[in-house]
Amino acid sequence: MEDEAILVQNDQQTRANSLTSSTEQEDKGSMDGLVEELFQARTWKYTLMLLSLNLLWLAAPSQVYITAFAGRVPTPQDSWTCVSQKCKDLIRNTPSLHKTFPCQNTEYKNGNQVLLLNNEDIRWKLYHSSFAVEFDMYCEIGDSRTKKTLLTSIFFGGALTGMIAGGYLTDHIGRKRTSILGFTVLVTSLLCGAFCHQYTILVVIRYFQGIGSYLLSTGMTILCLELTPKEFRNYVIGVLSLFWAIGYSVATGLHYLIPDWNLMFLGSAVAVIITSFPVFICVESPRYYIINNDFESTRDSLKALASLTTSEIDPDSLDLNKYLSSSAKARTQSLKQQLKDLWNNPTLLGETLIQIFIWFCTGMFFYGLNFAWEVIVPNLYTGYLIASLGELLTALGTVPLIGKLGRRRAHIIGYFGTMLLYLVALPDVDLAGQWSLKSVSCVLSTVFVYGCFAGVYLWTGELAPTSHRGLVFCACSSASTIGSFVGPYIFSSLNLVSLGGLACLAALSTVGCFLLVETGDKTICLTGQDVVCRRKKYYKYWI
Repeated sequence: MEDEAILVQNDQQTRANSLTSSTEQEDKGSMDGLVEELFQARTWKYTLMLLSLNLLWLAAPSQVYITAFAGRVPTPQDSWTCVSQKCKDLIRNTPSLHKTFPCQNTEYKNGNQVLLLNNEDIRWKLYHSSFAVEFDMYCEIGDSRTKKTLLTSIFFGGALTGMIAGGYLTDHIGRKRTSILGFTVLVTSLLCGAFCHQYTILVVIRYFQGIGSYLLSTGMTILCLELTPKEFRNYVIGVLSLFWAIGYSVATGLHYLIPDWNLMFLGSAVAVIITSFPVFICVESPRYYIINNDFESTRDSLKALASLTTSEIDPDSLDLNKYLSSSAKARTQSLKQQLKDLWNNPTLLGETLIQIFIWFCTGMFFYGLNFAWEVIVPNLYTGYLIASLGELLTALGTVPLIGKLGRRRAHIIGYFGTMLLYLVALPDVDLAGQWSLKSVSCVLSTVFVYGCFAGVYLWTGELAPTSHRGLVFCACSSASTIGSFVGPYIFSSLNLVSLGGLACLAALSTVGCFLLVETGDKTICLTGQDVVCRRKKYYKYWI
């Protein structure tokens, strides 16, 4: 028995060594190995370039959640005065009306509930102006709530459009050009918001804002990941998460200090311009060029990267054919080919579908929380500061956790922890002040949810082959956008059924992560066929 155990142990060690040796040889002859060699010889310029590609996340919360600040709804604590004769007559006849919140003064006409005092009858004394007041959407009478919610959700409608377009554009015109296009659309939309005084136009502005925001962020994220070796990509996600977390404080401070809601759009536009300018001077990914068999542009990209390092690599002397797998050499990059690969490759299709589901749940959890802080916690600004603190803790913990446990196990822990907190929130228990068990559980869940939100970008960037990365990001982000659209409705009215449903979705996400492969120690695949080989090797060693 002891001899058999020794033989089994030796066999397992031989298999492990064989896999390691094979992986090392693949790394040396792959684009991963070339990028790693350049990265290891980097100067401060290369590091600064990678950091600058993540600066855009500092301004992201200020423009994504701008409707939460610019459309703040007046509360009974806010004061108001009469401006119309109708209002003055009502107050003269019924003095108690002046002490009552205007949204509570209603009457019925033709069977419909209407306000006694409309927006043109009163003037609010607010420190911050609000489009909810300007467009008469602050009372939950008639369709006012639906109209206000549309300004939030239409952003994700634009984001869905941006994802569909971005999936094609990133793979066919490049990561950099897609990001520049997104930057242009986003900044133009925000600048238009600074002069908007019509509800319909603001809806259109938010739609195009969503398109630009997702084109910019997706293109820059893919670019940054492709210019970083696999063992350092978790640090990229850590920096991304850190900047996003700080962005909450930036958004809270920026919109608190600006008293006019139109100027909030202008302030967000300036923030985006300042943090996203590196998109115009960064280097396009050589991976994009080589998968399109554009060797000349690949060499130019490698020369630009080499100039930021002390590496002695001469791109002109490289035989770039050896950096393409046989399957990559035999294919022509096109949308038709990408869809054909998915249809003919069950492994690639299966992994993509699992990722789509996980992104859907992550978007629902993440944006559901962040657009419902006004309902979940007693104060809007407190909610976003809590979000900032939660994401800051996540950013500091994500890098060592992913580095120690790997992408797969870290995500399993994240979704499992989210599930447990949603289950804890099921009992309807009131705590001190205006806090409840639900609100405390939601606050605690931010650490797990934000960790999954940050890590899933990294994992998908490594799971998806270069030939399909834009398409997979498009599909996953589109699913996330649909979840983001649904999330605010669910989290604005948490009850036994909705919390139970959220817990089930978190549990299924945990199972989905278990079915995917660990990618932290593997070369990024170029084509769908490489995905099949990676999965076979992974389970051969894992089993």
